[in-house]
Amino acid sequence: MNFILAALGKDLARWRRDTAAIVIWIFVPLFIGGLITVLMGGEGAKPHGTLLVVDEDESLLSGLFAGAYSGGELGDLLTVEKTTLESGTRRIEAGEASALLVIPAGFGDALLGADPVTLTLKTNPSQSILPEIVRSVTEILLDVGFYVHALFGDELQKFAALDTTPSDAEIAAASVVARKRIDALAPRLFPPAIDLQVAEPPAEEPAPSLALLFLPGVILMALLFAANGLAADFWRERMQGTLRRVAFAPGRIVGFVAGKALGVALVMCLVGGLTLVIGFAWHGIDWFKLPVSLVWVAVSGVALFAWLAALQMMFSNQRVANLISTMLMFPLLMAGGSFFPLSIMPGWIAAIGRVSPNGFIAERLSQELTGTGIALIGAGSWVGVSLAAVAGVAVCGMRLKGGFARA
Repeated sequence: MNFILAALGKDLARWRRDTAAIVIWIFVPLFIGGLITVLMGGEGAKPHGTLLVVDEDESLLSGLFAGAYSGGELGDLLTVEKTTLESGTRRIEAGEASALLVIPAGFGDALLGADPVTLTLKTNPSQSILPEIVRSVTEILLDVGFYVHALFGDELQKFAALDTTPSDAEIAAASVVARKRIDALAPRLFPPAIDLQVAEPPAEEPAPSLALLFLPGVILMALLFAANGLAADFWRERMQGTLRRVAFAPGRIVGFVAGKALGVALVMCLVGGLTLVIGFAWHGIDWFKLPVSLVWVAVSGVALFAWLAALQMMFSNQRVANLISTMLMFPLLMAGGSFFPLSIMPGWIAAIGRVSPNGFIAERLSQELTGTGIALIGAGSWVGVSLAAVAGVAVCGMRLKGGFARA
């Protein structure tokens, strides 16, 4: 046991001096994950713009016309600002608004009298959605004015011809006429009453955000970077002569490999733990899930390290070993969900990704992070990844005994 702790202390002291590598392992995936999270965070956000209105008429009807753009759901999309023609023209040409609407003088009288009137609408060419919404709403409002005239044109023209405010009797008479015409048209305008019963579907759990689905893949990217870098440590110690001295000390190889595995577990806790803490804080994940997730990351990281180290020790020199393991990294990252979550991949690619080592680990971690409850990773998965870690460490020990340490 003392030798295991000595080997652990020796590795931690060496790795502490190589802080640049640890920083790269942590912050490259963290940067990628942060960029993806920021991009995904704006998904589904409603566009919002500004409509500049120049009301040269200053009548009741022009005010109602301009106010229609800020009512209901349009109010969530547009901020209506009254301005002057000079200021509005300058701002729309500078791209500071989505559209500029000019209501000319005499608009209200023309609308009541069914006279021709021209509205000026200038839109921002750098935007596509909001200017088109403003254009469509303007056309709808003008169509509404046309149909109102078709129904109540005589009454509107009478009001327009008055030189004074209409009396109560005239308003009441016009209201009676309007009510009779609406009642006559109601069967054509409104559908018959239907007794409709809607069966509410059972409430479903809200789907996790796309940014949250990226988090397990980003963590596995950090683990793979760290595992590949730590796997080359056997080659570094071989070049320094450490492995040769251990090989000639009876019974020391097992303790040497066990100490290195414990050191790797601590490094994996640091590398994966920092990413987990940031992800938990950003996405509001239940903190009670953190211990289970951290242990899963540590054990899985040891398994990845052990098998990458065993792979690197199969080759004749360090350069070829590093090249092969690095070339293996990118297919694993692509298939295992680090670039695209497995849940949004095509079925056949996702099936391949789920049987890849990092895809298997990432999918179980995703279940833990996105599911309701704690300790959602099954016992079979824990046994599988633990056996993989122990078997990989054992293969590394056998390879050291088989001659790699004495070469």
